[in-house]
Amino acid sequence: MMRKMKTSKVKKSNIKRTKLKKQGKLKYTRNRKTIVKPQQPVIHEEEEEEVESDHGEDFLNMVEADDLVFLKKAVVEGNYSMLKGAQFKKEKSLKRNKDEDADIEEEYEKSIDESTVNKRERLLLPIKSKGSIIKRRVIEEVKDEDEMGPPLKKSNGENEEEEDDDDGLGDELKEDDIKIEKMERDLSKPVSTAEMMAWREQLMAQYKFKIGVLSSGLLEDPQHKIMNIARLLELYDEWHPELQVTLRKLVLVSLLEVLKDIIPSYQIKHQENPDVKLKKETKELQNYEKSLLKGYRGYLQRLEKVASRLYHKKGDTRVWSKADISLGELAIRCLCELVMEHPYFNYSTNIVRVIIPYLDNKLSSVREQVSKAIRHVFINDKRGEITLEIVRRINHLVKTRKHSVKPDVILVLSSLKIQEINLEQIKEAEVKKKKLEEKKSRVINLSKRERKRQKRIAEVEKELLETKAEENKNARNNLLTEVTKVVFMVFFRILKSAPSSGLLSAALQGLAKFAHCINIEFYQDIVTVLNRIMSDSDLKVKEQLNCVLTVFKILSGQGETLTIDPNKFYAHLYRNIYNVDAGVRGANSQLLIDCLEQVILGRRRKLTIARLLAFVKRMSVCSLQNEHHTVLALLNIVKHALQNNKAVDILLDLDTSVGQGLYLSELDDPEYCNAENTALYEMTLLKKHYHPTVRLLAEHIISGVPATGIGSLPSDIAKLSCKEIYKEYDPSQVAFKPAVPIPKTNRNISIIKSTSIRNKELSDLCDKVMKTSYQADFSEMLQKKKKLKKE
Repeated sequence: MMRKMKTSKVKKSNIKRTKLKKQGKLKYTRNRKTIVKPQQPVIHEEEEEEVESDHGEDFLNMVEADDLVFLKKAVVEGNYSMLKGAQFKKEKSLKRNKDEDADIEEEYEKSIDESTVNKRERLLLPIKSKGSIIKRRVIEEVKDEDEMGPPLKKSNGENEEEEDDDDGLGDELKEDDIKIEKMERDLSKPVSTAEMMAWREQLMAQYKFKIGVLSSGLLEDPQHKIMNIARLLELYDEWHPELQVTLRKLVLVSLLEVLKDIIPSYQIKHQENPDVKLKKETKELQNYEKSLLKGYRGYLQRLEKVASRLYHKKGDTRVWSKADISLGELAIRCLCELVMEHPYFNYSTNIVRVIIPYLDNKLSSVREQVSKAIRHVFINDKRGEITLEIVRRINHLVKTRKHSVKPDVILVLSSLKIQEINLEQIKEAEVKKKKLEEKKSRVINLSKRERKRQKRIAEVEKELLETKAEENKNARNNLLTEVTKVVFMVFFRILKSAPSSGLLSAALQGLAKFAHCINIEFYQDIVTVLNRIMSDSDLKVKEQLNCVLTVFKILSGQGETLTIDPNKFYAHLYRNIYNVDAGVRGANSQLLIDCLEQVILGRRRKLTIARLLAFVKRMSVCSLQNEHHTVLALLNIVKHALQNNKAVDILLDLDTSVGQGLYLSELDDPEYCNAENTALYEMTLLKKHYHPTVRLLAEHIISGVPATGIGSLPSDIAKLSCKEIYKEYDPSQVAFKPAVPIPKTNRNISIIKSTSIRNKELSDLCDKVMKTSYQADFSEMLQKKKKLKKE
């Protein structure tokens, strides 16, 4: 026999509620449904009696007061049974009259003398007795509302533990906020200039203390005090017309130094998997990294907004003050330092996109900061990803602005570390690899399962390399190859489309440095283009020297196998030697030294004797019109030419009857100027040069560049190359080498002055002439003044 199941109370109530709902007898309350049974309206006896008493109000007024009191007493004591159920309304006169109470309160307030009330005393409610009122007071410490100030608001997502500092500085921060708010309220009153300055200094000190506390707390415990970044950004967003620029600068610099220390060297990546349960430590670490990224993103957004003041778009007519421009420069410096310190962290590509357009800024200080940061990244980048991004953005900038940019945009490309990249070798390696893969595929016919297996093994090996943090050389070389292609695309576009622009010199400088990386197929075309540019265009000295240097750099490497005649470029270099002097054109002296070293020393075996003698003679002439460090570099090249080729010794012989014709110094072709019919007469003048090292080197050349003995050079000078001796004795740092000794004072100066003219008659005659000349000049001056007054 089956046991009967019991019905629960919940089920019964649900059935009953459904039944009442269908009948329309269910009523709803605000929060829950309740079952209310319908009831018949009930009329209370009290309401009926109150209604009846309203109708007998006139009769009640007819009863005398003594009788009414007697009747009420009898009803209460129960003497009259007929009145036991009766109820009487209370008399209006027995009720508390509100008007009388109001009068009493007014009299009490008037009786209080406000002048006698102490600020530290608080009034309590009075005690009302028969015919009198007892006043009560209590002494209490009461603080002014201005001194207390409003409480600090908690920021979103903070616990009480985060709000209270571990080092006990939370109360100080609160007091600091209270002081700041009180000082701001006090400023609403009219103040003098001195009071304004004092107020500003005091308020600034309070803000400095607060910024210091938040920054130090963030440095001490970044994981638990990460919300301090949000607090500092809130300080940055506060509006203070008197402190706006200074306060923002302090916050930006403080956050920069803090972020440089706490930002990790890796890129933070998160994958949201709500179904995966994490450990408590892992979850805390993820929350910390999310908060760090959020604060870092907010900081970068503010930097970008402030830096935009330095970049005017079309139609933007706003005029920024010097303070705003200085704030923009600070923002650029912060962005540059972040990308230098942490090029592999999140948002590094975003920073690059922001700062690259400022290479073309009008302010030289901004351009220097950005170029310095980019050069630092180029030199220290070990992966190649950020380098490729920078080069692509530069290419985009030059292309979109149609080559109308500053030369700094192209000059930074010279700092790239792509010397080891050879596009010719890479192309050959790719072709060879492709052939080997085709041969392997023909020899080994793998099954589909085996291919999948090898693919999975390759993926696992790649992950292992990433976990070990090992640099993948092949991937890096591929990135650098792509960088090289983009760089040469920029250079070739300038040569082809904008040879007359100011970018030609920078592009040629880059081509000269990375010429060995170019495919040999393009050498002939580059030399032809450069020769056409030098012949047709009116180039400056710097551009011409850069063209010469580029051509000879190309011909010194793989281009030696090409049949290219560089005679025209020899003539261009020979003609431009005189265009470098100690004046404004002295800035090209370093470039001239590079060209001469490349031609005379690098291609000495391909130079004819006539050209070599012509270059040596013109260099000795040029040394008379340059500064001493350039003179030393030129004489060093002459010294090496004498050591490498004995035929140059003919220039040390004063007998000019050996050669044919006369030396034509004004002819610009070194092949036909007859330099063998002259001598190095300039060395006799250089022996009396003001610099001792120049005198020493000139004496060494006149002596026939001996290695030892009389006329030889000291070992420390003989070992220096042309570039080294140029930098060693460079006077741009306002330092003379060797140091000039302090001249000794001559004690006989006064004696010499007193006895300078021993003949008394002569000295008197000189004094007389001087006096007459002074008088004549003075009289002429007076006559001119009189004429001017009359006119």
